[in-house]
Amino acid sequence: MNEYDVFLRFGELFAEIHSEQIRGLSRIPGNNSSWSRQRKMPLHDILTCTLARKGLSTVMEIRQYFQTAEKMEQTVSKQDYLKQRQQLNPEVFKLLNRNYLRRFYGTQEGKGWRGYLLMAVDGSRAEIPNSEENRQVYGESINKYGKQVARANISALHDVLNRFILDIGMHHYRDSEIEEAKEHIAVLKEVVGERPVLIMFDRNYASLEFVNFLEKSGVNYLIRLHNGDYKAERARMKSNDEEVALDHTKSRMSHLKQQSPERAQELEEQKSTRVRIIETVLPNGEEAAFMTNLKEGTSGEIQRLYRKRWSIEQKYHTLKNKLKFESVTGKASIYVAQDFWAQMLVYNMVQDLIMAAEHRAVKKAKKKRLKYEIRINENIAIGLFKEKFIKLIMEEDEGLKGAMFKQLTADMERYIVPVRKLKSSPRKWKYFNKYKCNQKPSF
Repeated sequence: MNEYDVFLRFGELFAEIHSEQIRGLSRIPGNNSSWSRQRKMPLHDILTCTLARKGLSTVMEIRQYFQTAEKMEQTVSKQDYLKQRQQLNPEVFKLLNRNYLRRFYGTQEGKGWRGYLLMAVDGSRAEIPNSEENRQVYGESINKYGKQVARANISALHDVLNRFILDIGMHHYRDSEIEEAKEHIAVLKEVVGERPVLIMFDRNYASLEFVNFLEKSGVNYLIRLHNGDYKAERARMKSNDEEVALDHTKSRMSHLKQQSPERAQELEEQKSTRVRIIETVLPNGEEAAFMTNLKEGTSGEIQRLYRKRWSIEQKYHTLKNKLKFESVTGKASIYVAQDFWAQMLVYNMVQDLIMAAEHRAVKKAKKKRLKYEIRINENIAIGLFKEKFIKLIMEEDEGLKGAMFKQLTADMERYIVPVRKLKSSPRKWKYFNKYKCNQKPSF
């Protein structure tokens, strides 16, 4: 990872935020007059302030923004700020994120596995402000007190080896994870083009219709199966790793017929789907089975490869607990979309910086012959980024901006932690207080 390349990507993003193209794309459809007047807090300030959010109250967010930007005489009220945010199209952050990632994937190979970019898709639940509007848009869940509260379904497409989140979708609480995953595929093509991709999924995605969709989209997949999935075909297997024809039986097509009769008829005419099934035993003694269209890779390699999918679970932890992803600006649903997509972009910028700092830190660690591999402390790195971001984006002198950027990566490089390889064990659910003594937030 070249530090100068990261600096260029940052510079192009900062220039894009001030561009006329982004001004046009920031308008809510049907409102062509917004962002045309010069205000105390113009569009680029609104975008920067939203990206720089620290999960504070709106008044403190505005105050800290103007204080850091040294514009205290121009400060605006909370009401004016929120009114302007109502005019901001949330899609602008998705566009900024895709353009940022295109600059990486368009000029670099990136890390991969046997020529494939290695991706993972998974869903999660997100807390959002419990307003009537959000309950209507995203749906309701019953909390432990038996009360109806607003919750959103989120789904992420994550590059496991290069650490970026390519897309985050926000949907109704009851929406299908598979339908959310399909939306990621279109984004994937926009960002990485025709480069070979392997996407890993957990057991909730083992649908024949979804497998058919992936193959028609030219996507390679690796899906873990439930113990009861496709039992008849698996019982006929003569080895633990072989190609199997999965029959499109009426019972398997019945649910699809209710949702999409055309797709059900298409699959019924196809009769069956040929997949490779691998049955194995995990290091912790648990039996597991995987379904894939990969030709390469031994059973052991596939098992080790799938373990890398766990990083998407870790990234949800980063988004929710380190970036304060769920600390939304206000109760309106537009703030939910703006804040979630803004923090996705911030996450990718931070990971880009971490990889650059880590590249140098690893080289130094090898010379010192440390006992363990090392990595950058992600929590501290996020705090350093949030601390410097506003000044970094507002600095007009390229020389000073370059010096600030180098200092930021150097500061991140100072905070390293060892990577210890622990024995695999069954997943245990633990319940802690929200604020732990040994995991304080970095901002």
